[in-house]
Amino acid sequence: MKDLQEATVKICELKGENLALLALLSCLVKASSPYERNAFPDAFERELESARIQWLNSDVSEHVSVGLENMATAIHSLLASQSRI
Repeated sequence: MKDLQEATVKICELKGENLALLALLSCLVKASSPYERNAFPDAFERELESARIQWLNSDVSEHVSVGLENMATAIHSLLASQSRI
């Protein structure tokens, strides 16, 4: 039972860290120039594709892919909302 509790705590910590990183990203995007805000989505997509290739060529759980795609969706939404500012 202790291992399950520790795993649950770690998962919650990781989720909190992801939320903090999204908040930081939002601040950075808001502080950037309109030109940079418009360039972020394409640049992010290129980096994301690189991350996907690295994942496919490594020995990690499929859950990593799910997490990557979920976070990518959140970041795409954030970038889309910030590009309209």
